[in-house]
Formats: sequence, C-alpha cells, structure tokens
Amino acid sequence: MSHSSKLDSPERNEQASGASSIAQGLSDTAQTIGGSLQAMQQALVGNMQQAAQMTLSMNKMMEELVKRSVQVSVFAQRSEASRGVGTHLRLAIHNRSPIPLLQTRVKLWFCARQQDQDSSVQLCIRDVVKDTNGGLVFGQTHGELLAGLVDKGVPFAQTEQTTEVGNGATAKTEVAVDVDALVQMNGRIAVEFLSPGTGQLLTVSHRFGIHLLQLLDCSFTNKKSALSAPHNELQAITGDSHITVDISQARAAFAVPPADGIETDCMFVMRSKGSTLALRVIRILEDANGVLCEFVASDPESDLTAMRLQLSEELGKPNNA
Repeated sequence: MSHSSKLDSPERNEQASGASSIAQGLSDTAQTIGGSLQAMQQALVGNMQQAAQMTLSMNKMMEELVKRSVQVSVFAQRSEASRGVGTHLRLAIHNRSPIPLLQTRVKLWFCARQQDQDSSVQLCIRDVVKDTNGGLVFGQTHGELLAGLVDKGVPFAQTEQTTEVGNGATAKTEVAVDVDALVQMNGRIAVEFLSPGTGQLLTVSHRFGIHLLQLLDCSFTNKKSALSAPHNELQAITGDSHITVDISQARAAFAVPPADGIETDCMFVMRSKGSTLALRVIRILEDANGVLCEFVASDPESDLTAMRLQLSEELGKPNNA
C-alpha cells in the first residue's frame, strides 16, 4: 500500500496545483470586478455631483434672470388728499420674465435723512388705492421715523398677504406717507418672492428719496398775481443770499403751465400748515436756463422758513455774487 501511495503523489500534487490556480484566478477576477465596480461607483458619484452642480448653476442663472426681469418703481407726488404734511407713493412691480412671481410680498423702510433730528417725527403709512390684483395691501402703520440707514432693522410696513404677479403683469398700488413735521427721508422697497427652481426666497430692492418739495403744497404764481395780495405781503428774509434755480426743474416741481413764461417778480410758492414760503424771481440768467431768486415768507420764524437751506439744495445752489 505504501508503494501505491508513492505512485499517486504526482497526480495529487498536480490536482492541488490546479485548484490553487483556479482559486487565484477567481481571486484575481473578483479583484478586477471589485475594482471595476469601485471605478463605476466613483464615476457615478462624480457624474451625480457634476449634475447637481450643473443643476445648482442653472438654478442660480434662472434666479438671476428672474431678478433682473423684475422692475420696481416708486414715484412720490404731493396729493391734495394728504393729511397735513405728506406725499403719495405710487408703487409698481413689473414682471418682465416668462415665469410668474409666486408668494410675492412687498416691504418698505424709511429713515430721516439728517442724523441730528431735534425731536421725534411720527410717520404713518396707509393705503390709498388697492392694486388691481388685490394683493398689495399695507393697511395702516404708525411709528417713529428714525435716523440711520434703510438697510438695517425690520421694515416699517409690509403687505398684509402674499400675492402672485404673473409673467408680463404689473402689480400697482398707492400709499400715503404722512409725517407730523417737515423732514427729508430716505426709503427702500423690497420685493420678495419664491425662486422657481429652489423654492428659496429671492429679493429685489430699490432705494428712493422723499424730498421736502414732495411734502409741500407747491404752486406757481405769475407776475400779475404775485404783485397783488396776499403774495405782495410776503416778507423778504434778512441776511439771505440769493439762490440760482434751474428753470426746467422749477417748472416740474411747481407745475408751471407750458404757456406761462418765467419772468421777474413771478413766484414759486410752497405752503405747509398755514405758512407760506416763496421764491421770488429777481433776475433771469443770461443762458436763460436758470433764474436768480430770493426767499420771501409769511412768517420768517416758521418751521417752513427754517427749511430754506434744504430747499435750496433741492432746487439749486447758493449764489454768492
């Protein structure tokens, strides 16, 4: 029996060698398959990350396109319906993009332009007309007008509910801005809506200013009327220098009729709370684009008269000649 075992040992060695080769082959194949699967997985992850990045980039491009297509305008104009000192703001949101603005909300900020206000000023915002979509409704908000930046703090007023502004549509409304004292103001309007791609909140904002001339009752008085009562009773303010006023700007601010000429002794009249302040034309400048004026007032000590410097900045520059 031992002799037979010796004869069989080469065959057994060959079988063991073959099995080992098969096992090694299977191991190599498994490693190759594993490597291929790992490479495929890495490629798939890379493609998914690339696709996600591309989607994110496309969403950002779409959001930027929509934001650039939203046009916000604010127009301030004195209205006879204003209570005391105030103006009306006409707000318009025009969506020029092919995508509707969903869940749109409008917010307003206001601040006094001058940092050194002697006393607090009360501000009231109220609806005058509702927009045609019925969504831009602010209600009524009262509060103190603070000095500072319009980019900080909570909004002074905002629409009570969200609305949708369709593609190519315009949402309009008008609000009254009433203050209990004459003050120049800065303002900011922000329009918020949902991103069409990510659903995140997008914002388009616009800054604007409210001038004293937009808070006053401004009118033009021709020479004939200016030389009669009560305009001829207005007193010149002692010590004031003359100011140069641009004629085209004065025509717009004081609603001068196109048929009326600007000549000496005519007046640009401003009224507030029973006080009258006017600019009387004393000379037409040589270039015919400006006039030299002096301030005259019904009460040299009134709050309106005290605003001469700010009004001069809005209408022209002091003339030292």
